[in-house]
Amino acid sequence: MEVMRLNIDGKECTAYPGQTILEVARANHIEIPTLCHDERVKIYGACGLCVVETEGSPRLSRACATEVAPNMIVFTDTPRLRASRKMTLELLLSGHI
Repeated sequence: MEVMRLNIDGKECTAYPGQTILEVARANHIEIPTLCHDERVKIYGACGLCVVETEGSPRLSRACATEVAPNMIVFTDTPRLRASRKMTLELLLSGHI
């Protein structure tokens, strides 16, 4: 199986084809918040809390559903991500509080 290299928050990581950003981050002890992710079930990607930024893309990506690519550069904690996660969490909680 081909090994890929990518960078998450400045940390060089190795990954295999088909792995998600979230899987590689967790294997490298890099925290990405999630609510809906459960390794026992098929990827659902509903909560939107696991968003990350990838260099070269204007859109946020869901780490639980985005497969890694060779030489990918990922950021897990930026002002844009914190604002997105805050808004998502507020929307999720608005129906429960």
